[in-house]
Order: sequence, then C-alpha cells, then structure tokens
Amino acid sequence: MGEKGMTFTEVAISLAITAAISVFLGTELEAMADRVSLDAAATEVVGDLRYARNLAVLERQAVQVAVDQERPGVTILRAGLPSQPVGPTRNLASRGVRAISSTGGTLLSFSPRGTSSTPTTLTLEDRRGTRRVVTLSLTGIARVR
Repeated sequence: MGEKGMTFTEVAISLAITAAISVFLGTELEAMADRVSLDAAATEVVGDLRYARNLAVLERQAVQVAVDQERPGVTILRAGLPSQPVGPTRNLASRGVRAISSTGGTLLSFSPRGTSSTPTTLTLEDRRGTRRVVTLSLTGIARVR
C-alpha cells in the first residue's frame, strides 16, 4: 500500500506560501484600517462644523470651533464663553490623525446667520502621510474632499 500524507518539503512550501500571503494581506489590511480611521475623523470634523453652524443659528449667537494643532482635535465654543466648551474636545489622535492644519487660523467662527467668517481648508494627516481635506465655505457649508 502507498503511504498517505505530505512530505516535509510539501509542508515547508505550503507554509512559505501561506506566510507570504499573510504578510501581504496584513500590510494591506493595516493600510485599509488607517484609511477608514482617517475618513471617520474627517467625517467627525465635518459633523462638528455642521453642529457648530446649527448651534449658532439656533441660539442666535456666534459659535466658534477651536482647532488644536498641537494635539490634533477640535472644540466647539460659544463666542461669549470661551472657557466653557459646548462639549468635550474631539480627540482626532485617537482616530490616527497625526496632524491637522487650517488655512483660516485656529479659531473658526460661525455667525448667527450660519455663515463662516473665513473660508477655510482643514487638512488631516495620518501617520502614513495620507491626507483628507475638509473645506468650509463662507456660507458655512462643510464638506470632505
């Protein structure tokens, strides 16, 4: 009778192929997870900007969004009470954001009419250097590009 099973060479080859596929898929999955986290962070920033705009209109007072470039994050503030934020600072570093930059400065303002004082581009960057851009128009519309 013939023997059944695999030789050591066959096992070694199949393990080498499995290892190569695992390494390739592992790096791809990690890159995909980073992209998803960055997209989520950009979407959260847009949500915060839209919330700040709506709050300004609803309360009929200026609302500001502070952009923290040192520890990537955003905080919503009522213009008359900057020491009392509307909510906690959104920590973008927990979403993998390494840096955030703003063309409109670190304090973005919405008027009671819902307009923005300055058209702004916020750039979020992750540890791999991938970037997502959030734009804020003079009309107060925020979008991810």
